[in-house]
Amino acid sequence: MRHDWTLLCTEALVNNTGAIDLGNVFSTLQVSSPFGLVEEATSVLFDPPAVLASQWTAEFESDRRVHHATVQLFAPGGEQVLWTKGVELDFRHQSFHLMMLIMQDLPFVGKGTYEYHVVIEEFAAIGEWGRACLTISEQGRD
Repeated sequence: MRHDWTLLCTEALVNNTGAIDLGNVFSTLQVSSPFGLVEEATSVLFDPPAVLASQWTAEFESDRRVHHATVQLFAPGGEQVLWTKGVELDFRHQSFHLMMLIMQDLPFVGKGTYEYHVVIEEFAAIGEWGRACLTISEQGRD
Protein backbone atom coordinates (compact mmCIF):
# COMPACT_ATOMS: atom_id res chain seq x y z
CA MET A 1 0.00 0.00 0.00
CA ARG A 2 1.30 3.45 -0.88
CA HIS A 3 0.21 6.92 0.22
CA ASP A 4 0.15 9.19 -2.85
CA TRP A 5 -0.91 12.56 -1.40
CA THR A 6 -3.09 14.31 1.18
CA LEU A 7 -4.21 17.94 0.96
CA LEU A 8 -6.87 20.47 1.88
CA CYS A 9 -8.87 22.20 -0.85
CA THR A 10 -12.31 23.67 -1.44
CA GLU A 11 -13.08 21.92 -4.73
CA ALA A 12 -12.65 18.21 -5.44
CA LEU A 13 -14.31 16.32 -8.27
CA VAL A 14 -13.70 12.96 -9.91
CA ASN A 15 -14.80 13.24 -13.54
CA ASN A 16 -16.06 10.50 -15.89
CA THR A 17 -12.57 9.56 -17.08
CA GLY A 18 -11.35 9.03 -13.49
CA ALA A 19 -9.24 12.18 -13.50
CA ILE A 20 -9.33 14.19 -10.29
CA ASP A 21 -9.95 17.93 -10.48
CA LEU A 22 -8.80 19.84 -7.40
CA GLY A 23 -9.29 23.56 -6.87
CA ASN A 24 -8.24 26.11 -4.27
CA VAL A 25 -5.65 23.92 -2.56
CA PHE A 26 -4.50 25.68 0.61
CA SER A 27 -2.17 25.31 3.58
CA THR A 28 -2.58 28.68 5.31
CA LEU A 29 -5.62 30.56 6.52
CA GLN A 30 -5.96 34.02 8.00
CA VAL A 31 -8.97 34.40 10.25
CA SER A 32 -10.77 37.47 11.54
CA SER A 33 -13.82 38.08 13.67
CA PRO A 34 -16.12 41.11 13.58
CA PHE A 35 -17.25 40.19 17.12
CA GLY A 36 -14.01 40.44 19.05
CA LEU A 37 -10.77 38.62 19.60
CA VAL A 38 -10.05 35.62 17.41
CA GLU A 39 -8.54 33.80 20.42
CA GLU A 40 -12.01 33.66 22.01
CA ALA A 41 -13.43 31.59 19.12
CA THR A 42 -14.16 27.90 19.64
CA SER A 43 -14.19 27.01 15.94
CA VAL A 44 -13.22 28.38 12.55
CA LEU A 45 -15.90 28.01 9.87
CA PHE A 46 -14.75 27.08 6.38
CA ASP A 47 -16.69 29.05 3.76
CA PRO A 48 -16.93 27.24 1.40
CA PRO A 49 -16.42 23.96 3.26
CA ALA A 50 -12.93 22.47 3.02
CA VAL A 51 -12.26 19.02 1.62
CA LEU A 52 -9.59 16.81 3.14
CA ALA A 53 -8.58 14.67 0.15
CA SER A 54 -6.16 11.75 0.37
CA GLN A 55 -5.21 9.27 -2.36
CA TRP A 56 -3.83 5.80 -1.71
CA THR A 57 -2.68 3.02 -4.07
CA ALA A 58 -2.81 -0.75 -3.56
CA GLU A 59 0.59 -1.88 -4.81
CA PHE A 60 0.19 -5.62 -4.24
CA GLU A 61 -2.64 -8.12 -4.61
CA SER A 62 -2.70 -8.55 -0.82
CA ASP A 63 -3.63 -4.84 -0.54
CA ARG A 64 -6.81 -5.34 -2.63
CA ARG A 65 -9.29 -5.33 0.27
CA VAL A 66 -10.86 -2.91 2.76
CA HIS A 67 -8.37 -1.17 5.05
CA HIS A 68 -9.43 0.63 8.22
CA ALA A 69 -7.94 4.05 8.79
CA THR A 70 -8.19 6.85 11.30
CA VAL A 71 -8.24 10.56 10.47
CA GLN A 72 -7.09 12.81 13.32
CA LEU A 73 -6.76 16.56 13.70
CA PHE A 74 -3.90 17.67 15.96
CA ALA A 75 -3.71 21.07 17.65
CA PRO A 76 -0.64 23.25 17.12
CA GLY A 77 2.32 21.55 18.76
CA GLY A 78 1.04 18.07 17.86
CA GLU A 79 0.24 16.93 21.40
CA GLN A 80 -3.55 17.37 21.59
CA VAL A 81 -5.98 15.46 19.35
CA LEU A 82 -8.97 17.72 18.59
CA TRP A 83 -10.98 15.41 16.36
CA THR A 84 -10.94 11.76 15.26
CA LYS A 85 -12.92 9.89 12.60
CA GLY A 86 -12.70 6.28 11.44
CA VAL A 87 -12.81 5.66 7.68
CA GLU A 88 -12.46 2.70 5.33
CA LEU A 89 -10.30 2.59 2.22
CA ASP A 90 -11.83 0.06 -0.20
CA PHE A 91 -9.48 -1.46 -2.81
CA ARG A 92 -11.62 -4.47 -3.73
CA HIS A 93 -12.65 -3.08 -7.14
CA GLN A 94 -9.82 -0.71 -8.06
CA SER A 95 -6.15 -0.23 -7.31
CA PHE A 96 -6.47 3.30 -5.92
CA HIS A 97 -8.77 4.95 -3.40
CA LEU A 98 -9.60 8.63 -3.09
CA MET A 99 -10.86 9.57 0.36
CA MET A 100 -12.70 12.89 0.54
CA LEU A 101 -14.00 14.27 3.83
CA ILE A 102 -16.05 17.47 3.90
CA MET A 103 -14.85 19.76 6.70
CA GLN A 104 -17.41 22.37 7.73
CA ASP A 105 -15.27 23.81 10.51
CA LEU A 106 -12.15 23.34 12.57
CA PRO A 107 -12.04 23.26 16.39
CA PHE A 108 -9.95 26.33 17.28
CA VAL A 109 -7.54 26.36 20.22
CA GLY A 110 -5.26 29.17 19.03
CA LYS A 111 -3.09 30.31 16.18
CA GLY A 112 -0.50 27.92 14.76
CA THR A 113 -0.17 24.86 12.54
CA TYR A 114 -2.92 22.23 12.73
CA GLU A 115 -2.19 18.79 11.26
CA TYR A 116 -4.63 16.31 9.73
CA HIS A 117 -3.22 12.78 9.88
CA VAL A 118 -4.62 9.83 7.91
CA VAL A 119 -3.27 6.61 9.41
CA ILE A 120 -3.83 3.12 7.99
CA GLU A 121 -4.34 1.21 11.22
CA GLU A 122 -2.45 -1.97 10.32
CA PHE A 123 0.56 0.01 9.04
CA ALA A 124 0.66 2.65 11.78
CA ALA A 125 3.69 1.07 13.47
CA ILE A 126 5.77 1.37 10.29
CA GLY A 127 4.49 4.82 9.41
CA GLU A 128 2.12 4.43 6.44
CA TRP A 129 0.18 7.66 6.81
CA GLY A 130 -0.69 10.90 5.07
CA ARG A 131 -0.62 14.40 6.46
CA ALA A 132 -2.00 17.81 5.54
CA CYS A 133 -1.13 20.95 7.50
CA LEU A 134 -3.07 24.17 7.96
CA THR A 135 -1.40 27.20 9.51
CA ILE A 136 -3.83 29.69 11.03
CA SER A 137 -2.93 33.29 11.79
CA GLU A 138 -5.01 36.30 12.71
CA GLN A 139 -5.69 38.61 9.78
CA GLY A 140 -3.33 41.55 9.84
CA ARG A 141 -0.98 39.76 12.26
CA ASP A 142 1.44 36.82 12.10
